[in-house]
Amino acid sequence: MKKKFNGTVRSFFCLVLFAAITFLAVGCNDAKSGPETDADSSDPVISDADTSDADTSDAGTSDEDTAGSRDEDNTDSENENSDADTPEESGDPDNQQTGNDGDVIPEPSDHDSQPGSPDDDTAVSGALFVRQPKKMNIAPNNRSIALTCEAEAENGEITYQWYESQDGSTDTGIVISGATGTIFNTPVFNEKGIRYYFCTATVSGADDSVLVSDVASVANTALPTLFIETPNNAEITSKEDWITGARISLAGTEESWNFENVPTSIRGRGNSTWLLSKKPYALKLDKKQQIMGLPTHKRWVLVANYLDNTFMRNETAFYLSRIFEFDWTVRGDFVDLVLNGEYQGLYWLGEAIKVSRNRVDIDDGNEDMTDDEDKDYLVEMDEYFDEPVKFQSPIRNLPYMIKNDDYMVDGNGVITSGGAARLERFQAKIDTLEKLLYPKFTPGSDTNNSPAPDETYANVIDIESWAKFWFVNEIMDNTELRHPKSCYFTFDSTHNIFKAGPVWDFDCSSLYNRSSCILKETIYYNALFKSPAFKAKVKELWNGYSGSIDIEPLIESMRSRIALAAEYDTMLWGEHDDPSGVRRENFDAYVDFFKARVLSKISVVAADVSAME
Repeated sequence: MKKKFNGTVRSFFCLVLFAAITFLAVGCNDAKSGPETDADSSDPVISDADTSDADTSDAGTSDEDTAGSRDEDNTDSENENSDADTPEESGDPDNQQTGNDGDVIPEPSDHDSQPGSPDDDTAVSGALFVRQPKKMNIAPNNRSIALTCEAEAENGEITYQWYESQDGSTDTGIVISGATGTIFNTPVFNEKGIRYYFCTATVSGADDSVLVSDVASVANTALPTLFIETPNNAEITSKEDWITGARISLAGTEESWNFENVPTSIRGRGNSTWLLSKKPYALKLDKKQQIMGLPTHKRWVLVANYLDNTFMRNETAFYLSRIFEFDWTVRGDFVDLVLNGEYQGLYWLGEAIKVSRNRVDIDDGNEDMTDDEDKDYLVEMDEYFDEPVKFQSPIRNLPYMIKNDDYMVDGNGVITSGGAARLERFQAKIDTLEKLLYPKFTPGSDTNNSPAPDETYANVIDIESWAKFWFVNEIMDNTELRHPKSCYFTFDSTHNIFKAGPVWDFDCSSLYNRSSCILKETIYYNALFKSPAFKAKVKELWNGYSGSIDIEPLIESMRSRIALAAEYDTMLWGEHDDPSGVRRENFDAYVDFFKARVLSKISVVAADVSAME
């Protein structure tokens, strides 16, 4: 074992030792001495990583990213806190903070206090740790990782011994035979669980002084692990500016889906969720490729689900979207995220909402369009109102934003003459729609009190999609429609049709007990539910689709699959209230409440539809 010496430290130690002997001679107690240092954490290294690169070629695809919003991430808006209805249980108002939109946000946990340096008192007989194992580590399925611990001493040989702990303390350490180096390669993990390891460094000498390292936890959650490395470990501090030159790797999934060192750019995403401790991210690959078997694309998102203690709300809404057969439903899967060597928690990696052949498949126009030509639009109603191409409607004053602003803005985000002409024509379409929905509206009046709409509205609204959109949001009790936020629809300029979807943003849904439907007066629904044609379509579709809804097995399957990953995430980020202000006992308690709420709301919707005349 290599000895390490430091002349300055050795001289200092001798002076301290001389002072101690002097104090002992006059009956004084010896004060503890010795240099202190912060321990460097070493990155866990995956060993036996037999991974294969996924195909990153662009062959066979037609959805190239272009200038404008298709190459931007503003479509990736993430759920913020919803209006606080009366919860089943009251939260502690002193333990909450308020976000920019006035909604209640849980107090972030102290991330820095979780993984970190060892106790300050690490110096024994002039010895100290210079590297310690990271406190939290992910071992992808069928892989091992390397933990590192290293010490230096004034004098004497240093020997190492690694231990496995049964309960995460150093009191229950079991010697690992043969593990006597600075680097310990864990066993290959193929069963879910959290293991604990630590290392001792013994300095030979008169008293064989022993240093005990931090305890390192190593989790195998059986989920895929996404590794992201930024250049020089650059921090991601902006949701506007991309960090280029980053690389991502995926391990622990189906072998053909694993890949290493795929070039990407990364930045933050979300609105008030970006202000929370656990950050959401957007990815833009240098070249399109499949991820986890999903169709090729450059743009992907990492949803933190910090406000959702079940981690299941979005995925449950996407399940309902598939049940009701929307044209396209966002797809993705749960992953453990490791960013620049540091475990970041349980995330959801999936598709960004983008116009392309494999996602929102509409006509996005072309660069040879003249100013009098139109294209299709992906539109979001969102009160944040933060896109370059946007307007508010004349009757409802709803905030509309064009998400696919290709051929409408220049490279600096300034609207072009063609863009201005197209926007003016689209605004006229919205004006016509609202006049049909609220035919006797007068300025200053409440549209909730308007009479039934002009039934010719059905010529410009795809009422089937708007009925299905209501089903998903109402079952999920999604109050985002009240703002509105993250409310997407498309406009087909060829057929002059407004079509609802895709559905998105449910991490603050299903928070309360409801005995009635709550969204029939949001966005256009305060008019639609006065329309005999719309109510007839609602009844028809509910009778045709509701029998296929089977929520309980879905939730129980997700519970079993992500429970350990959720536990490990909580070890990092700590326990916190959900947006209702309630802190429940554990992950299972949150899941039980969520499942009960969704099942109950399905019954509420069924009763409401049955009672429609």
